[in-house]
Amino acid sequence: MLQLKKFLPYYKYLKPVRWKFAFGVLFGVIFSVSSGLGLPIMAETVFPVLFGSPDKAPGWLKVIVEHWFGNDTQGGFLIICCLFLPLMMGIRALSAVGNGYFMTYSGIYVVQAIQIAVYEKVQAMPMAFFQKYKTGELIASIMGYPAQIKGVVVDMSNDLVKQPLTLLSASSFLIYKSFVSESFFVSIIGLLSVPALVFPIRRIGIYVAKRSQQLVAEGENLNSATIESIQSPLEIRAYNLEASQVKRFVGRLKDIFRLTMKSTRMNLLISPSIEFVSACGIGLSLYLGVKTGMGQGEFLALIMALYFAYSPIKKLGNIHGQLKVLEAPLNRLESVLAEVDTVPEPTDPVMMAKPVRGEIVFKDVCFDYLEGESVLCNVSVKIEAGESVGLVGSSGAGKSSFVNLIPRFYDISSGAIEIDGIDIRKLRLKDLREQIAYVPQMPMLFNATVADNIRVGKADATNAEIHAAAEQANALEFVEALPNGFDTVLSERGNSLSGGQRQRIAIARAFLKDAPILILDEATSALDNQSDQLIQEALVRLAKDRTTLIIAHRMDTLKDVERRIYFEDGVIAGEGNHKDLLGLSHGYQKLIKTKG
Repeated sequence: MLQLKKFLPYYKYLKPVRWKFAFGVLFGVIFSVSSGLGLPIMAETVFPVLFGSPDKAPGWLKVIVEHWFGNDTQGGFLIICCLFLPLMMGIRALSAVGNGYFMTYSGIYVVQAIQIAVYEKVQAMPMAFFQKYKTGELIASIMGYPAQIKGVVVDMSNDLVKQPLTLLSASSFLIYKSFVSESFFVSIIGLLSVPALVFPIRRIGIYVAKRSQQLVAEGENLNSATIESIQSPLEIRAYNLEASQVKRFVGRLKDIFRLTMKSTRMNLLISPSIEFVSACGIGLSLYLGVKTGMGQGEFLALIMALYFAYSPIKKLGNIHGQLKVLEAPLNRLESVLAEVDTVPEPTDPVMMAKPVRGEIVFKDVCFDYLEGESVLCNVSVKIEAGESVGLVGSSGAGKSSFVNLIPRFYDISSGAIEIDGIDIRKLRLKDLREQIAYVPQMPMLFNATVADNIRVGKADATNAEIHAAAEQANALEFVEALPNGFDTVLSERGNSLSGGQRQRIAIARAFLKDAPILILDEATSALDNQSDQLIQEALVRLAKDRTTLIIAHRMDTLKDVERRIYFEDGVIAGEGNHKDLLGLSHGYQKLIKTKG
């Protein structure tokens, strides 16, 4: 059984709105007391006087009627009683509104606070984290599960205050009457049906928890598959996958529908089960009350009190079912929040001397993505400050892994990487990455203006600097031809631009960042022939006086690069200029023949 204590860590998100939450609880208390105690007392004490049975009214009420109203129950006393009833219901209604408003306020705040916490966690995690979790799992953890957790932290907390108080108020009235009325005492036997309510609630809860785990898994798979299909329109249409994608989507929806209905069916059994047992208890109370001579007013008060006693039990039973449903989402959310950062910030960071020269040294570096799966092994190499180096090798040889270790997208398994003689693990990630401009093979553009997309390279860049960077990247001409120039908003992922245009925007970012270390992962691969030469010249200018690492899939990319490092199966199999490598490495010769 999922214990409420598992939700206790999430109550910290209520701290900034604790007073609003407290007001909501206070209004809930007023609502509970006015419901569970006020109405039954009025029915038991006032109604007998109003309906011609003053002898059954409490002594204190008889004194009031006789002293203040001259035993006239049809005049002022009747008016006061008639006004008292809407007054009590008004208090009950206002307290319900206050309770609902402040609880909603607190609930929305908690949802957004948890969403922010999860989003910050995701943004702080290294690249390996995104290989462990599917996109659908992370989207659900950010957008879906916090709202469900709020259901416990706020909504259920509200009910866990209101409903027990309502039950306590009603039970207090019943216990009090049991001591002063023999017929009431006998009728209370009907409450013995309450323990019987536990059994259906428990069995249903176990079933619902199992279905909840299945629903979470199916929902995350559906999210991932949907995101994947929407982000791959070209491949789907090129290979006529539309029908199969729809079939797979419909199949997953049917599985979710089936599991949801099974869970819903069992959840819906909780209330009828409680109501049936409650009706049995009330029926027994009615029988025993009539047999012992209970009056009409007393019986009305008994029924109202029993109703306000059983209603909280019914709602608390529903809470038990909801807790079971939330067990799987809570576990998923906790797994994300508890994920260990495999690329931690240094406890005692070192500051780099300015200006940064950009010398890079690998010392016996080994790296693996997964335990036992080596990607780089015993890599030792020195790249001088301001030197341009080409990284070549077949796919999977380790080139991308090599450059990804420099900005600490991943951490090495052993050895050390130094920049200007400082181990990069001693640098703050922000300080380290400020020194590196990275242009990937498939750059990501955001759903923002062209200017904002280039400004990624330097947050405080002026419009003049942005225009200059675009010009250096040979992007100025096509940007100015866009409908709103630099203020044109790009579509999601920059799909409104061609591949070459997207690449030139990314190159403009690198120009704008003006970092001492430059990483180009085949940065010209998507350029058309017309602009390729211009960009090559621009990259030569950009690389001047910078430490530049160029991953080359096309050998002509390295025509202006003297030194090359050849990777083969995760090791450096050779380095030198093109001519040296041709004479030393058979693998390099084969690579040149393949890629030209």
